[in-house]
Amino acid sequence: MKEVLDKLANRFNEHADKDDKLKRSIAGLERSIQIEFTDNGSYYLYLKNMHLSEVLEGTIEKPDIRVQITSENFNRILNKELDALSAYITKKLVVKASLSDKLLLTDLLK
Repeated sequence: MKEVLDKLANRFNEHADKDDKLKRSIAGLERSIQIEFTDNGSYYLYLKNMHLSEVLEGTIEKPDIRVQITSENFNRILNKELDALSAYITKKLVVKASLSDKLLLTDLLK
């Protein structure tokens, strides 16, 4: 899963470099993000200086954003086979974060 998360982070960073609207929305934000695959380990990364850091394996204490999902459902969301909102409503995707940080996740998954 690390490779998939690395690709997502790189895509986000490339998008952030080109998209002025996204730059304005994340300017000054610093967030810790933990993604827990209930069947395949945990990873974390940071949003800082309008970019996502390298994805690292493990957990961090008190992340700003905590995502819990199976690797299968995560891949289904990325492949547009499962809608993220539907997954969230049906508890296939659990996000523990503020509302504004939950909205930030939508930019990460684009």
